[in-house]
Amino acid sequence: MMRWSRMPRHLMSVVRMQSSNITTTKLVRLDESKVNNNIVAAAFESLKEIDNDKSRKSSFYIINNTIDNATTVEEILAISEIGLVSKQHALKAVSTLAEWASSGRVKLAEFETDIRFLKLCRMLGKENSKEKENLFSDLSTVLGITGDDEAAKLISSISLPQMVKVLSTIGAKKKRSTTLLRSLAFNIGRCSEKMDIKQCADVLYALAILNFPDEVLLEKVSADVRSNMSTTDRPSVIGSIVTSIGILRYRDPDLLDSLSTWLEKHIKECKQHILISYLLTLAYVNYKPNNMDNIIQTFKSTKQFNDVGNLNTWLDIIWSLVVLEKADNELLASVLSPDFISNLMKLKGPLLDPDSEIFKLELVRSKDKQVLMKTLIDSLSIMFPSENFVKTNFKTDLGFIIDAECALDSKLNPIPLDSPKLKSSETHQIAFMLSGFHDMCRGCHNEPNGISALNTRLVHSLGYKVLAVPYTELSTRDSLVNNVQYLKESLKNLLSEP
Repeated sequence: MMRWSRMPRHLMSVVRMQSSNITTTKLVRLDESKVNNNIVAAAFESLKEIDNDKSRKSSFYIINNTIDNATTVEEILAISEIGLVSKQHALKAVSTLAEWASSGRVKLAEFETDIRFLKLCRMLGKENSKEKENLFSDLSTVLGITGDDEAAKLISSISLPQMVKVLSTIGAKKKRSTTLLRSLAFNIGRCSEKMDIKQCADVLYALAILNFPDEVLLEKVSADVRSNMSTTDRPSVIGSIVTSIGILRYRDPDLLDSLSTWLEKHIKECKQHILISYLLTLAYVNYKPNNMDNIIQTFKSTKQFNDVGNLNTWLDIIWSLVVLEKADNELLASVLSPDFISNLMKLKGPLLDPDSEIFKLELVRSKDKQVLMKTLIDSLSIMFPSENFVKTNFKTDLGFIIDAECALDSKLNPIPLDSPKLKSSETHQIAFMLSGFHDMCRGCHNEPNGISALNTRLVHSLGYKVLAVPYTELSTRDSLVNNVQYLKESLKNLLSEP
């Protein structure tokens, strides 16, 4: 029986008319047979398309279930002989086989040369006959139609250049999938094949853009950069590497020394922005290569040093030199002069009223540093007899706060902060400066970054002895007894310094 509800309305009325009056219908067919034949044919074709569409949808799920429930290679490869297999089905089948091969459930040799497997691979992209270990070479397969979990399974089956391209592409798209990034970092990091200098630059740039500083991968990139340094003559690539290292706050002395040596040798070919990036990166990671003075002096002697043309850029240069302790009085005066400040303020737009309530807001710590601060306060409350011996959250008006301060004599006896003895030469004012994860360099977690190092020097200039307390030492998971012991030992060592 014909299902009327599934016909288009304009066709439904014609067919009903024909069924209700046989004689009339026959007469119409005699006069307009071609027209009605076309209409009826269209009606039945419409029904056929609907049924086919339903069939295709049903087949899609049946094939999907077949792959999901497969227990052997043969069951999966058999789907290649079904006419309704889609690119999504091929991807699911190939990724399942890849996962089985990676886990040791099956061997790659069981299916890699099978014509049915190669057919599925061709559906995904161009087959790479030169590299049997690669399942496909079309990057759109990984980046376009895959889910992150599916793509992550396939990463171990593609070549190193392909993995670098995948990482570069998701970096350009700012697609921060942790699952996919971890798979890429693991597989690139453990690969024995070396990357060329351009690939190293691409990887570093992607990691910087995505803020994904995987330690193992960074170590491999560092080693590969150093091995290619002597044969490189491309300042733009070196500039990209230098910039990415600065963004990542990655402090690798060997890598930084190699980059500095290369820059000194090729400084005449380097454009201004590369040398500025070099200064900023060294400042960010608080590192001074042995030949840094040579590069800075050569840079200063060029016209481009004083011809920056941008006030913010010039301020960045001077800030970098201040952090690196290479700024002379003349350079400092250039950014402290009334004219410079006036011109800088014009770029910033209108200013708030100096008496605005906004200036009374307290600086807010990150969540992890708030937890670290609580641990410090709990420890200090055990060490000192009462609250008037310790002060917390002291505002410096220098863009940061002193986390805690106290006063001690040479024998480590605490002195009240309101005591007249505070002005005695025998009294030491101590500033506790917490260093959270984001205050430290990557690659060398015991080294503060340039901002933290500058803050410490500024606190010194206020007359304090500074006790830097890194999160790696004052543990939020350790016992209170151990934390107190650590602080006591650190204070003892601090006062023994000249």
